[in-house]
Amino acid sequence: MTLFRSQFFALLDAVSDIETKYFNQLPDLDAQVLLMRIAVANDKKEPMNVTQAMALKSIGSPAMLHRKINDLLHKGLVELVFEGTNRRTKYLIPTALSLAIIDDMAVAAARSYKH
Repeated sequence: MTLFRSQFFALLDAVSDIETKYFNQLPDLDAQVLLMRIAVANDKKEPMNVTQAMALKSIGSPAMLHRKINDLLHKGLVELVFEGTNRRTKYLIPTALSLAIIDDMAVAAARSYKH
């Protein structure tokens, strides 16, 4: 086995441990992928709106993505915010809970790559 493959498997183990720790808070994998995309966009200071999230065809159909957005909202992992007076465009923003989970994953990833 190559070093990179070993490190990758260590990362997967670390992420699996975090998923186990937050089992009750985390939705299914499709919603987790959507949450990561939302968090990355927010981190880049380019928050994703609902329309953009529902257009992520690589994750699923618009109907499925709509359900996943609702799952994330109900679990308290994202919130909807408006910018200024425009009430038509709703942006998906990660909550403190989702950022805490992502921080735990980042720490676990850093540890897995040090070994």
